[in-house]
Amino acid sequence: MIRAILFDLDNTLYDAEAGLQDEGDRRITRWIMEQLGLPRDEADELRLRTWKQYGTTASGLEAEYGMDARGLYEATISQINPAEYLDPWPELNAMLAALPVSRHVFTNATEIYAWKVLAALGVSDLFERVFGIEYCDYVCKPNRASYERILKELGLPAGQVAFVEDNPGNLGPARDLGMVTVLVGNRPGEADLRISSILHLGRALSASGLTS
Repeated sequence: MIRAILFDLDNTLYDAEAGLQDEGDRRITRWIMEQLGLPRDEADELRLRTWKQYGTTASGLEAEYGMDARGLYEATISQINPAEYLDPWPELNAMLAALPVSRHVFTNATEIYAWKVLAALGVSDLFERVFGIEYCDYVCKPNRASYERILKELGLPAGQVAFVEDNPGNLGPARDLGMVTVLVGNRPGEADLRISSILHLGRALSASGLTS
């Protein structure tokens, strides 16, 4: 039986079609253009490559160019108003409220951004904690140490924690540590459970005997 759930944020707790993460990507590309003097296509290619290679573009730019990760987030993601892209989602609220475990967010975005997303969805009061990029000292998923740090903070063994993500690449460290992994969406990848929509989470966990 699980006692806590860690939720990824972007494209997990809301549908990718909302366009919110796409707006973040556009802002990061523009920031790279301004900082490095690159044309848009090269800046976007750099954003995508560093994201895939390092887990976050900010980590990659800091490693390869010595650029300040905090400055990138402050100039881009933190400036977005999620309420322009998301509406309260009563069905999500009801599903989360029915989960008989504690709920937390584990995201490579900033904590303040995450809370704004949760507020826009109308579910902020259902989460106990947000573990953002700052908590992980700007080295977050899929760095194994960030998962270990959060498990220690929760005070629970890995087997009593579920991790819900849309990115299969971020599930590997959680599986290695013994967490119950849940993949949201149709991307190929290994996970203990797969669901097509976050709204199916409660039913999937209950059917698997992981919650009462």
